[in-house]
Amino acid sequence: MPRDSKEKNGQALPSLALVFGYIAVKDLQRLEDRVRVLARLGYGNQEIAAICGTTPMTVAVKKSALKRKKHEGAK
Repeated sequence: MPRDSKEKNGQALPSLALVFGYIAVKDLQRLEDRVRVLARLGYGNQEIAAICGTTPMTVAVKKSALKRKKHEGAK
């Protein structure tokens, strides 16, 4: 196997971290729930977006909304 993690046809193999992310959220339906779990596991916006099939900006907005909900609930 080549050292650069590429197959012969040029497609990169998924990293092990991304595979674990897919497994962690496979049963969750809502994007908000997926973002919450992956953020707690330490994934960044780019990785969360790749796992959820969305954009990093959408992930950032969801994370911001989750923070807002957390602070509103504490009042």
